[in-house]
Amino acid sequence: MPKFLKKKLTLSLIFIILIFFYYIVDLNFYKFQTIYFEKKWKYTKEKIFQKNSKIFEEQNNGKIFFEGDEFNFLKISLEKNGLSYRDDYIYRPIGYIDIYKDRIIFAAHDGNFYYTNKIDDLKKGITQIKKFKNSNFDFKFDINDEDPYRSILIRDILIDNDSLYVVINGRNKIKEDKYSLSTSVLKGEISLDNNNITFEKFFDPKEIIVGSTDFSHSGGRIAKYKDNNFLLTVPDHALMDDYNLLIEKINSKDSIVGKILMINEKYFEIFSYGHRNPQGLFYDQINDIIFETEHGPTGGDEINLIKKDHHYGWPLATYGAQIKDLNKFREHNKNNFTEPLKFWWPRNCGMSEIIKIGNNFNKKWKGYNVLNACLSGSGANQGESIYRWEYNINKEKLYKKNQYYIGDRIRDMKYSQKNKTLLLLLEDQKSLGLIYSN
Repeated sequence: MPKFLKKKLTLSLIFIILIFFYYIVDLNFYKFQTIYFEKKWKYTKEKIFQKNSKIFEEQNNGKIFFEGDEFNFLKISLEKNGLSYRDDYIYRPIGYIDIYKDRIIFAAHDGNFYYTNKIDDLKKGITQIKKFKNSNFDFKFDINDEDPYRSILIRDILIDNDSLYVVINGRNKIKEDKYSLSTSVLKGEISLDNNNITFEKFFDPKEIIVGSTDFSHSGGRIAKYKDNNFLLTVPDHALMDDYNLLIEKINSKDSIVGKILMINEKYFEIFSYGHRNPQGLFYDQINDIIFETEHGPTGGDEINLIKKDHHYGWPLATYGAQIKDLNKFREHNKNNFTEPLKFWWPRNCGMSEIIKIGNNFNKKWKGYNVLNACLSGSGANQGESIYRWEYNINKEKLYKKNQYYIGDRIRDMKYSQKNKTLLLLLEDQKSLGLIYSN
């Protein structure tokens, strides 16, 4: 064989081998990611534990640092201000918060509602937490139920003008070890003068869901949308005993399961499809942008940019762990689903709320800043943190800027633009957290 043909054949074989190698690596890149991540964690975890221990100590001394700049971190114990908790019960979710007339409104696990004095007074060390005397709705909290996610009905609150909207999971006991669920919304008027809240049903989908295998999949976040409408997230309700039923309901226009809904007092419609277990929801009214966060199945936590009529993949597409006979794809676009803005792999951060934070909080944070809060996560220093992202509106992309360790499950997070204060609900410490500049 002539030399030039041998050379050409050799180059062709090398090219074919390289293409094959690239295909194998690309197809299994997430597996290589897992190996690298776990190896890196193994050799860095002791250093990270020491660093986080120092950060947590600083926070307990009232300090938190963002890129080296010192901010105040005030923790207000709910127990020391009149609320009672048992040591042998896990309060999850412990409750939710919002802002009303410069005060923090706190909806507790048992259906009691509280309000603080003004945020600026809290920052001065003057703390008052008062309870609304009565409400006309029975939130059916049962301390003897070993599953708190089943026993605790409240899944979010929203204050719009003087109205308080409360999302409940609609849990109802049918018989021993059999329950039904139905994500619905209550509406009540707030008055600090008469100290009373009277609720009425604002949204009822008239769909009863039976067969949940995990009651932590019974949440629902609510956000004010445009034209006097609201957005409401509905989880998949963990219908994992019947995959065909799960897929059917999530894709069906006749079911609310695994959807984001647009609702008002008179009607509702499906806004988006393919959601597993939403944990955060934020609507930017100025730029008409919707962000949503949700839990994935061991890996696969997501931040999504929500658009009308889009399908976000679950249960067929996820960047989380593969579940036999259920999720088939990792890539979304190639399979006619919408890609998440960001996803976690191989460990989750344990998503909770997401917000856009005002530029008046930290002068060094330029551009469009988005924060997402985390619960425990799946270890390896992914959870119990706040992540900061910069969002590019034109490119519709998120760029990670930093991760700030908090050392607790952050159940809820809000920002007071007027008070330039970041508000956290710290679940394990049973505390309100206020972060603000000097």
